[in-house]
This record gives sequence, structure tokens and C-alpha cells, in this order.
Amino acid sequence: MSEPMSTNDRVSRGVAWMALFKVVERTISLLSTIVLARLLVPTDFGLIVLATSMVALLELLGAFGLDIALIRQVDARREHFDAVWTFRLLFGAGVATVAACLAPLAASLYDDPRLAPVMLVLALARAVGGFESTGVVSFRRDLQFGREVAFLLAKRLLTSVLVTIPLAFVLRSYWALVLGNVVGTCIAVALSYVVHPYRPRFSLKGLPQLMHFSKWLLLSSVMQFLHGRVADFIIGRWSGAAALGAFTVAMEIARMPTGEVAAPVHRAVFPGYAKLAGDRSLLRRAYLRVTALLMLLVIPGGAGLCVLAQPAVLLLLGPQWLGAVTLVQLLSVNAILTVLVSTTHHVNLATGMSRSTSVLLAAHVAISLPVMAWLVPTYGAAAAAGALLLASAITAPANFRLLGKSIAFGPRDALAILWRPVVGTLAMCGAVLWLKGTLSWPSTVSGQIGCASLLVSFGALVYACTVMACWAAVRDPDSAESWLIAKARALVDTTRAHLPLRYR
Repeated sequence: MSEPMSTNDRVSRGVAWMALFKVVERTISLLSTIVLARLLVPTDFGLIVLATSMVALLELLGAFGLDIALIRQVDARREHFDAVWTFRLLFGAGVATVAACLAPLAASLYDDPRLAPVMLVLALARAVGGFESTGVVSFRRDLQFGREVAFLLAKRLLTSVLVTIPLAFVLRSYWALVLGNVVGTCIAVALSYVVHPYRPRFSLKGLPQLMHFSKWLLLSSVMQFLHGRVADFIIGRWSGAAALGAFTVAMEIARMPTGEVAAPVHRAVFPGYAKLAGDRSLLRRAYLRVTALLMLLVIPGGAGLCVLAQPAVLLLLGPQWLGAVTLVQLLSVNAILTVLVSTTHHVNLATGMSRSTSVLLAAHVAISLPVMAWLVPTYGAAAAAGALLLASAITAPANFRLLGKSIAFGPRDALAILWRPVVGTLAMCGAVLWLKGTLSWPSTVSGQIGCASLLVSFGALVYACTVMACWAAVRDPDSAESWLIAKARALVDTTRAHLPLRYR
């Protein structure tokens, strides 16, 4: 019993580490997006997204999820790490070669001659990326999240702050994004050997054992690609690079209060879920706690951005991006559902249900793809955002039914997790819309920042008070609110204990 509890503690620390990283990383990313959006135009972003999607499409052939297989492999040895590194190296070289050969065809298909040289440079970056050390996977496998955070943060800082943004100021074109991608890949490869002593050897000996689990992850990876990238191809083909650029930046903005909160949590908890898979009762408790905490943040974050989409776009990106407002609204609501569903995927993968997870992802694609193909040529990028939202709403119940088979999750559990955040969010949205209606949007940047800060602060206060009032009515000791209050009290007590006596 002590080992699972120790695992829970380490997972909690991992969540804290990854949350800290994501706060810093998202701050850097937000500043980068704001700067780049004001230096470049939507067409620049759309061109790069289209080129990277082309290369990513080729990468699907080798998307076996070998990182996840390494984490799940109980007796992972050097031969397994060597096999993953060797596979990545060979496959990266293959993808780069094919991408370079197909670049002229892609440029002709999308009637954009700029696409060919961009794909050639990105192909080079993909070949270089194959050399990255697999030793860094052991950080997650061994729950050493502090070291992983240092590695990820160093990559982000060096790539964005020292390379991409300076290039954007100098070049003022999409080449800043392309060259930033190449240099960032080289930095990641070099850092992977600096932060971990593992030195790979060329060998495929351990690959068959990992493939036994990963064969179904290939289908899952294909479905995830189609889920996240199919809109890029359809919008780029029928609406052009400018519409695709607006869609991409809108997706980036929409994910800030939802997906970017959930991503570090999922990254931290999956190894813990895998270790707890043998005890479904402990796994169920861990899932309920993690999901309840996420929903307290994700639901109000996504809904708040939907309500304040226009001020957010004006303030962050400028008036030239006003066409992205509707996209942000639709995608921010979809992001809430995406995070909610993604919580089930990690439990199902940890318990070995990769095939069923892949089937559900395929169902999402089977719904969204035809709708996009039908409506995007007429209604543009907004139709793609609406198709994603429709597919998420239809497939969400099936994902939770599958979760019920893994950990006996039922409607009462879902209600216990969701009702307080939903009630608080409804109160928050009503209050913010009322206050927004009484204000006039200032013309100066400082006034806009002040107005936006007032709306956000007022909404956060209303949400917090409503949720705590609902919690006080039931005082569930196993709730996320109870856990947060206990942690806050422990933090206060620890802080007071370290203060001089006269300040206690």
C-alpha cells in the first residue's frame, strides 16, 4: 500500500512542476504570439501551418507512440531506449527525403509556389530531429518532472526568445517562423544530450517488444492527426492561407485557458496512472481528483474567453485579426469538451484500452471530416470550428461509457465533478456580460488593458464566490475544493513556521 501512496505523492509533485512550467511556457508563448501577430500577417502563419501539416502527415507512418510504450514497459532496458532512438533516426531521415520529393507537388496542389522551399527546409529540420536522445523520456518514466521541466523550458526560451522573435523583427516574413523551427530543432537535439547521460547505440533489438503495445497507438496517432490537422488541409485548400492563419492563431488563443492548463497535468499524471493500473480503486480516486481540479479551471477559462473573445483579439493581436473572433468563440467552447474527453483517454491508455480509444477518435473524425468538406467551401474557417465542436459533443458520452468500463465511472461521478464549476461559470458569464454592457471599449492600449483586467477580475471573483457557496452547502471532504483548501492551509502554516516569531 505504501508504494501506490508514494506514487500519488510523486504524481502530485509532478503536476505542480508541470503546471509551473506551463505557466512560464504559456507566458513566453503568448508574448511570442502577440509579437509575431503584429509583425506578420495571417497569410504567413497559414503558409507555415500548411507546410508543417504536410510533413506531419508523412510522420504518421511511424507514429507508434513509442514514448508511451517506454513509459508503460515495466522492465525497460537500454535495448528498448536504443531501439526507439534508432527507429526515430531512420524514420526521420525517410520522412525528410519523401517530404523533399513531394514539395513541388504540394506547391502545385495548393497553387502556392512558396510552399516548396518551406517544405524543403522543414524536411531538413525533421531529419535533424531524429537524432534527439530518448534518454529524456526517462524523466517522465521515473517521475523526475523537475528535470523534464528544466529541459522543456530551456528549449522554449532559447527557441522563441533568442531565435524566432529576433528573426521576425529582422526578416518581417514567414521565413522567421521557418528558420526558428530549424534552429529550435537543433537546440532540442543538443540539449537532450546535455541534460541526460544516456548515449544511444544503433540497434533495433528491443523494438518488437515495444511494438506489441504500440501497434494500436499507430491507429490512435492517425486519428489524433486527423482530429487536429484535417481542418488545416481543408481550410488551406478552399479558403486560402490567410483563413488558415486566422484559424491557427484562433486555435492558439482558444487553447490558452483550457488545453494549455490540461496538457502539463496530463503529461504528469499519465506515468502515475500507468503505475496505478493494477489497483483500479486507487486509479479511480486519482482520476476523480485530477479531473475535478481541471474542471474548476478549464470550464470558466474556456467560457470566459468565449464571452470576451472580441476584446481579447483586439488587445492581443490587433484589429487586423478581427476575423478570428468567431473562431475563438467556437474553438474555446470546443476546447472545454476536448479537455474533458482527453481526461478519459489517459486512463484508458494506462489500462491498455488503446484500441477502443482509437475507435472513438476515428468516430470524431468520421463526423467532423464530412461536415468540414461540405461546409468549409461555402462558409470558410468558421464551419471547420463548428464541425469540431459538433463532433466533440456527439462523441463525448461514448468516451465516458468506455471510462466506466475501466474504473467504474458513472453519471453520479460526472455530476459531482461538473455541477459546481458549471453553476459558477453561468454566474460568471452573466456577471461579465452585464458589466461589459455598461462599459465602452477604450481607444488607448492602456485603457483597453485596464478594461479587460476589470472584466476578468470581476468574473473571477463572481466565479470563486459562487463555487465556494455551492461547496459550503455540501462540504464534500473528497471534493477538489476541500483538497485545495487543505493545501492552502498547509502552505500558510509552512510559511508562518519559517517566519520570525514577531511576524507569526
